[in-house]
Amino acid sequence: MSTVVEGYRTRLRPGAAEAYARTHSRIPEDLHAALTRCGLVRWRIWVDGETLFHVIETRDGRERMVERMNTLPQVDAAWDAAIAGFVDDASGSSAPLPLVWDSILD
Repeated sequence: MSTVVEGYRTRLRPGAAEAYARTHSRIPEDLHAALTRCGLVRWRIWVDGETLFHVIETRDGRERMVERMNTLPQVDAAWDAAIAGFVDDASGSSAPLPLVWDSILD
């Protein structure tokens, strides 16, 4: 199965990194199932200060996965509210990351 791997950057509100990481220690099962049904294969997140770096692997692209998620009823309102409280949408720094180099070394 061929997949699409994309990088994405978001910013946290000042001081939110620890709570954000704690919240991600357990992803709600309903949310995980919905993401999987909508095309998610793997999602990894790194943090550097208040910057989050996401590596998102999907069946056919992050944008398509998000489109599918948007057609579903809200899966977990409490999760959505918690994450929205951590992320700094006003910073204008949420953006896809352009791929510079990709190689598998033997």
